[in-house]
Amino acid sequence: MPFLDYKKQILDLGFREDGFHLLEGYVQMLWESNEELNLVSRKMTFQELIENHVIDCLLPLKEFPQNITSFADFGSGGGLPGVIYAIQFPHMKATLYEKSNLKREFLEKCKKFAPQMRIKSEVPPDLEPTDIVMSRAFKSADIILIMNQKYFLRGGSYFLFKARREKIDEDLKDIIKKYPKLNYQIIPLKSPVLEVERHLLLIQPKSS
Repeated sequence: MPFLDYKKQILDLGFREDGFHLLEGYVQMLWESNEELNLVSRKMTFQELIENHVIDCLLPLKEFPQNITSFADFGSGGGLPGVIYAIQFPHMKATLYEKSNLKREFLEKCKKFAPQMRIKSEVPPDLEPTDIVMSRAFKSADIILIMNQKYFLRGGSYFLFKARREKIDEDLKDIIKKYPKLNYQIIPLKSPVLEVERHLLLIQPKSS
């Protein structure tokens, strides 16, 4: 199916209509570069790229905070979800962390769709100020908090794309033991195109 056939589902999920052409350009470049760079999976069809990844990234879009000015994406890979959210929110400073040199080079080219992005390599142990951290298909929630604990303890917030509820509960066990007043939400998500289990895990600093 051509990308345009998914326009209604994408806009219904909250994506801005005046940015749709930019999203389309990014997805086309991602698809064309994937065979050489293996940004997602070389075995994937174009339809699977849209349904399993692009639309999947947009499932929690309406839950994303609107009153912030910056976000960071850990393990950006081919830009899912970092580039998509940078296109959606051109007024927000977006910092995408990706350790692969080849993937960072691709992300630099994606600045034609979202010029405000900054592309960096490894996630630093002391993360620079940012309003929220997002991550998809990167590491478990407990590892993400450990790898930038200083940011978390300063009052950092997290917007984590997750699949099975069982795995989320497992990841949270040790975190809650250490931070029993942890402020978090697990929000079920429904895909308009696939029968899959998806959740958004929102983590905020220890509540007062």
